[in-house]
Amino acid sequence: MIKDLQLGNAMEQPCLVRLQKVGTSSNGKAYAKGLLEDNSGCIPFICFEAGPIGRLRSMEAPAPYIIGGKVDLNKYSTTMAYQVIVQKVQSVTEADDLSCLLPSGHIDLEKYEEEFHTFIGRIGDEGLRKLVETVFSGETYRQFLKNPAGMRLHHAYAGGLLHHTVCVTRLAVAMSGAIGQVDQDLVIAGALLHDLGKIREISSDLGFPYTTEGRLMGHISIGAMAVDRAGRKIPELTAAKREQLLHIILSHHGDQDKGSPVVCVTKEAFIVHYADEVDSIMNQFHQKERSGSWEFDKMLQRYLWKV
Repeated sequence: MIKDLQLGNAMEQPCLVRLQKVGTSSNGKAYAKGLLEDNSGCIPFICFEAGPIGRLRSMEAPAPYIIGGKVDLNKYSTTMAYQVIVQKVQSVTEADDLSCLLPSGHIDLEKYEEEFHTFIGRIGDEGLRKLVETVFSGETYRQFLKNPAGMRLHHAYAGGLLHHTVCVTRLAVAMSGAIGQVDQDLVIAGALLHDLGKIREISSDLGFPYTTEGRLMGHISIGAMAVDRAGRKIPELTAAKREQLLHIILSHHGDQDKGSPVVCVTKEAFIVHYADEVDSIMNQFHQKERSGSWEFDKMLQRYLWKV
């Protein structure tokens, strides 16, 4: 397992390979670099072997390979971090066990699914409740249950989108109660639907690659359009409620420089935005396996301490 690798170790195991660059060094020698992952962790790699570089060069998305190499120090790292000097890149076969490459959140997904439906039942506004029930049905709902919430940065595991959605709704409901004079039906519906577009933005395939649709449009736009289409077909949902709900979805990243087409201007939108942000941050601690240690977090761009 990647988390167990030590300096000088030889390794040969299935890894999910994320290629970052194929280039030429100052001495004219070709190289490839990127990341190797399994469900225990991640480690950078560099490769100078012509054959493996040729295989890696053809990659269009993260892919599994049998990787052979040796663990060494990364001389360009300021923290004396390890890297793998890759010497072998071999295609996987049907006989290879790739279960070690499937990220797990180590959570009770049945419990979260039950809580998800409990929140839907708490929506008193008939139009909003029918909208949420309509959207989360059929193939969309089946995909929602298995999708991650991110490719790498947060809730990046099967069922991560369900986990994140329920946790955001919990936080949003708690804040609504503490703040008061809030349309809690809108808050619950907005929290449940805020990341709907990730179902089509991020694939649930190995490596959780972004889809073409996702790269072209982004999950906020995809989700808002889907909710708008469904909402217009529900007579019980007023235009005003539909627009306020769409505002929550469109503004849930908080600022335009963070990807939101509009900024938050309602209580309900601010509540869902901050619930989303807090849960994404707290998930950085959820994913840490070692306690009493510092680890650099790429999403937050700082070292985090877990006790």
